[in-house]
Amino acid sequence: MKIVLESSSLFFKKYTGIPNYIYNLYNAMSSINGVSPILGFRLKKIVTSKNTFQKELLKKNHAWHTAGILLPPKKVTVAHSLHTPFLNHKNALRVATIHDLAVHLPQFDNYAFASEYFKQKRMSLFNQFYKNADALVAVSQATKNDFLNFFDFPEERIHVVPLAPSINSKIALVANTNDELKQMDLEPKSYFIAVGGVSLRKNTFNLIKGYHLSKSQKQYKLVITGKIETIHEKPIREYISKNKLQDKIIITSYLSNSMLNILYNNAKAFLFPTFYEGFGIPILEAMQARLPVLTSNTGAAPETANGHAVLVNPFEPSSIAIGIDQMNSITETILDKAENFAKKHTWDNTAKMTLDIYKKYT
Repeated sequence: MKIVLESSSLFFKKYTGIPNYIYNLYNAMSSINGVSPILGFRLKKIVTSKNTFQKELLKKNHAWHTAGILLPPKKVTVAHSLHTPFLNHKNALRVATIHDLAVHLPQFDNYAFASEYFKQKRMSLFNQFYKNADALVAVSQATKNDFLNFFDFPEERIHVVPLAPSINSKIALVANTNDELKQMDLEPKSYFIAVGGVSLRKNTFNLIKGYHLSKSQKQYKLVITGKIETIHEKPIREYISKNKLQDKIIITSYLSNSMLNILYNNAKAFLFPTFYEGFGIPILEAMQARLPVLTSNTGAAPETANGHAVLVNPFEPSSIAIGIDQMNSITETILDKAENFAKKHTWDNTAKMTLDIYKKYT
C-alpha cells in the first residue's frame, strides 16, 4: 500500500508534538511489510532554506504537491494529512488527523491562545477536513468530541488513535550526569520538571503561582524548559523577583534530548497543569521515566493519564499547590502501574491502528 503522508510541518524550526508525530509515524509505517509511505511536502517548501536534518529527509521517498497533485506524479492508495495543509488528492482515500481545537473552544474565549488570523486559518483547515475527508483520525476521544461539537461529520468515520512518547527517557545516561546537573545548580531528586516553556496555553504563570503557594517549594526547585513566549515572560519574571524565587525557579529555552533525558531521570516529579491538551505526549514520557505526574482535569489530559496522575484545576493556583504537595505521597506501586501503562503506547501501535483505518475504507 502506497501512502503519502503530508509532512510539511517537518520544515518547522523546532520540533514539538506535531512534527514528532509525523516523523515517528512515518518511521513506524516504513517498518511494516507491504506499506510504502511517502513524505509529501508543499511545493513552495522547495525553496525553503533547509537544515542538515531536513536535507536528510529529502533523501527519503518523497514528493512535492500543489493543488492536490503530486510532483512527480505518483499513484497512491491513501493521502493522509497529518497536520496542515489538507492534501486533497482526488484519486486516493483522503484521511486527516485532528490534534486539538482548543483555540476555538468557548471556555477560552477570554484567553488569547492565538491570533484571530491563526484561528481563522485553523478553522478553514477543519472545514476542508469536514467537506473533503473520507475519514478522520482524532488523537483522543476528547478531540473527537470537540470536533463533533463544531461539525456534523459522521461520528463512525472519526477514529481515535492515541499517540506515543517522542523521546526515550530510558536511554543510557551519559557518565557526567551529575556534572550536567551541577551546571544548573541541581542535585538528583531536588527539583520538579515542567515542559512547555513560558506559555499562556501551557499555563506557566499559574504553575509558578501554585508552586509558590505549595509547601514543597521549601524543599524542591522548579525547572521549566521549552519555548519562551516573550510576551508572557516579563510578568512571570517580575512575579519571581517580587516573591524572591530567583534561586528556586530555573527557566530554560529548548534543551537537547540528552539533557532533557537527564532532567527527566533525575527529577522528583513532573508538573503539567496546562489549560488544554489534545492528547498530551509529555504525560506518557514522564510516566515512562517513572515520575509522579501532575496534570490538568481539562481536555484530553485525564484520558491520556488514565488514572495514573494527580489531576488539578488549571485555573486555580491553590488547586495546583495542593497537587504539588501530593507528589511526595506517590508510591512505587503507583509508578509501576503508570510506567506499564505508558509502555503500551508505541509508535508501532499507532502506525498499525492507522493502517487498519486505511484498510477499512480501501
